[in-house]
Amino acid sequence: MHRGATRVPRRTCVGCRQARPQDELRRLAQTPHGIRFDPQRRLPGRGAYLCPQPACIDAATRRDAAGLRRALRGGDTEELRAALEALRAEIAGTKQGVRHQVPEGTVRSESA
Repeated sequence: MHRGATRVPRRTCVGCRQARPQDELRRLAQTPHGIRFDPQRRLPGRGAYLCPQPACIDAATRRDAAGLRRALRGGDTEELRAALEALRAEIAGTKQGVRHQVPEGTVRSESA
């Protein structure tokens, strides 16, 4: 590594199994209180990462979440399902927010 170069942590999505920069992925954490969606990536405990794409969440779920359970070393199915739903909601909210943003000074037509 070159002097002054910053190392970007990479993680593997348990859905598509692609390695990506950590800040591009969403984290689920196995905390002392159960499995939680960790949008700020700060919760303690083991983590599993997913791309913010419905296809990756679906792929992880289709495999009966085996990759997620393995990455998190266990976990309750209902907690895992709830964490995945929170992740889906965050992704849907992000996409919806981007779609409805109007640049400042732009006049929006009634049909939009």
